[in-house]
Amino acid sequence: MLKVADLMTREVMTVPPEMSVKSAAKLLFEKEISGLPVVDAERKVIGMITEKDIINMAMPKYLQEPEYQDFAYILDTGPFWKKVAEAEKLTVKDIMRKDVLCVSGDMSVPEVARLMISKGIRRIPVLKDKKLVGIIARADIVREIAKETGIIE
Repeated sequence: MLKVADLMTREVMTVPPEMSVKSAAKLLFEKEISGLPVVDAERKVIGMITEKDIINMAMPKYLQEPEYQDFAYILDTGPFWKKVAEAEKLTVKDIMRKDVLCVSGDMSVPEVARLMISKGIRRIPVLKDKKLVGIIARADIVREIAKETGIIE
């Protein structure tokens, strides 16, 4: 049976908790990725920062309500720009999610796929001896399905 270690990305881009939110957002944009594990000096996963976390930080909850669907209105409001200015001072640890689900490399791919679907997770760090050794994303699983079914080589 196919294991997580067979599909995971081993070269994982990470960020430290002290990095500014602005720098983390820039890294996500430049590398065209949607999330990064936050690790301590020993490569232990202490959190995850995603595009969603940055959007939630920049857009107060009331601006995410249906009556504020006009993006131009959101950009014209003072609270939005205040939050953006605050991002200059915020660090990754200020907005990261701390309750990160992690798996081991010997978990089966169907098991991890079920977890991703049931929990609404796009990527899961892979640990060995409590240290980050890889990351598996939905895209890795979809790519493998496409290979197995002959859609791609």
